[in-house]
Amino acid sequence: MLTTFIILLYALVLPYIALMLMVIVGMYRAKNRPLSDKQPRVSVIIPAHNEEDKLAATLESLSKQDYPRLEFVIVNDRSKDATEAIIQSFAAKDKRFKLVNVLAPSRRLAPKVNAVNTGIQNSSGEIIVASDADCQYPEGWVAGMVSHFEEDVAMVVGYVESTRAGKAKNWVERFESTDWFTLMLVARSLTHFGWKFASSANNQAYRRSAFEAIGGFGASGRAPSGDEDLLTQRMGRLPGMRVVFASTPETRVLTKPVPNLLALLKQRKRWVSRYHHTLHYHPAFMASIGVLGFQSIFLSIAVLLTPFIDALVPWVFGIWLAKLAVELYGMNLGTRQLERRDLWGNGLVTLNWAFLHPFFIATVSIWSFIKPGAWYAGARSYRKRFLRRRIREFGRKVKSSLVPFV
Repeated sequence: MLTTFIILLYALVLPYIALMLMVIVGMYRAKNRPLSDKQPRVSVIIPAHNEEDKLAATLESLSKQDYPRLEFVIVNDRSKDATEAIIQSFAAKDKRFKLVNVLAPSRRLAPKVNAVNTGIQNSSGEIIVASDADCQYPEGWVAGMVSHFEEDVAMVVGYVESTRAGKAKNWVERFESTDWFTLMLVARSLTHFGWKFASSANNQAYRRSAFEAIGGFGASGRAPSGDEDLLTQRMGRLPGMRVVFASTPETRVLTKPVPNLLALLKQRKRWVSRYHHTLHYHPAFMASIGVLGFQSIFLSIAVLLTPFIDALVPWVFGIWLAKLAVELYGMNLGTRQLERRDLWGNGLVTLNWAFLHPFFIATVSIWSFIKPGAWYAGARSYRKRFLRRRIREFGRKVKSSLVPFV
């Protein structure tokens, strides 16, 4: 039994280490590509559902953008608070702002995806830039994102952070900032290998022509995260087109940090819950998510068992040390490249994250199965719709195959 457990532990952690080594190699493959000087018309899409506490600051930040051909399409998704009034007030004083209302839910798209899609249908830009209602933007954000659109670029995945350099106020904000940073490092490195797997809905841009070429959100729009990872993976399959990562300072979006550890755990649990919807995701992407989750669970269990099983100590210590070495090397390199040395903190901030990360991921992964995160789309109804559709299709195939014999 002990031997089997150790084999499983190594079988899960070693692929994770290999993936981290690949991320490090991807950092060295980063190149300064020529930036475009073209200025196509841009539509910024911001969906908002009951966002009265955050929306005004977000729109004020947007109003400072210095891009010449620009519209802000702010989508009020059936809000019951002052969201619509806030949008109207900005539209009244700045003609770039446009209010669009979602009046009824869609039977085809998840609510968040439907709001973004409604904004796109009511916009005119050649480039669509999407974000959320709780973000802050550098003044050159739109211009910076657009400059990454070479002729063969379908989508630009943008950098997201929860604190600016040196601005984390407490341990939770430092941990969250480091976790966001690792997500960005992985996405950035994988795009250098041509793997178009992940993005954040807080900061992404794509050509309208590319969006139309993939058929819009399509069937994947039923999933809770259809407007980010799934959209990125579908864009990445367009022949002859690329997905690139933007990490220059002017392209970095600041998202609001969570107030406490429990809120962070709940947020990440909701994120993990979307991967229960395995439909449409790239198999390699789901495999990497599975490796991350299961290696974290097995490693956490192994660490907790070491005080009681002496034979486990050298095996757990060895694999943990190898994991820490790779993570710390990668973070040291990444914080230098992206000028976030505050997340290194003489190694202590990153070391703290690296020690706690397996327990953090194990907690949210197990919790997501016990009580899936509450997405507006509803995980159960999404799976039921898909199952009913597959049953109907199977029934039609059976019926058509029996017709010659009737």
